[in-house]
Amino acid sequence: MNKHDSWVKLKPGNPYEPILNLFPDGMIPVHDPFPMEVSKDRKANLWIIDLERLSSLQANALAQIIATHRGADPLEVATEALKKGGFAMSHEWVEALECGPEGFQRSKELADFFETAPQPPSKLAWAEFVTGQVERWIEGNEEPPPINTIEDIDPRLRTPELEQRMKMNQVNKAMAGYSVFDVLTGRAMVDALNIIDPDNVYSLVGSDDEDFEDDEVYE
Repeated sequence: MNKHDSWVKLKPGNPYEPILNLFPDGMIPVHDPFPMEVSKDRKANLWIIDLERLSSLQANALAQIIATHRGADPLEVATEALKKGGFAMSHEWVEALECGPEGFQRSKELADFFETAPQPPSKLAWAEFVTGQVERWIEGNEEPPPINTIEDIDPRLRTPELEQRMKMNQVNKAMAGYSVFDVLTGRAMVDALNIIDPDNVYSLVGSDDEDFEDDEVYE
């Protein structure tokens, strides 16, 4: 069962710009945890766009635009994608990779493999690793551990940008359900800060939660 949850953000000026409006937030789904492959002539790094996570509209648009740039027939491009399980895209256009829980877990396992396998890894060792990944994650029902905070992500995979995004997600979750009044007075933000930064204590200046009632503002 295909459960990939990795996407790529493309660089400005990429040849896919005319159709990026078909993809939510311009993010294109790719295979994981090792979506990048090497071309047969070993001269190019290719990302494989995940065919199973594309709508028919997205798949047709990709086939058309790739065919235009190659000077090929769209049907030929689509047939090639079916054989590979996705469309090949040059690494030069990829700006960033984003993962969900499975992508992070499988990336961790990939990092573990490279740290523990003899260097360079033999073809047999690599084949065994890939086979295990397919059996557990694609054909099997392996479930990744949930990711709630940056601490749930392997340190080798963390970046300052990811940490900032995780904090913002925590803030948004913590503030969900608060009234407009609580947001405007800062109470929602204070509570959110106390959740995401437990080492410090935040409070509203000049207010006492035990004595202060929302209704008093309108008296």
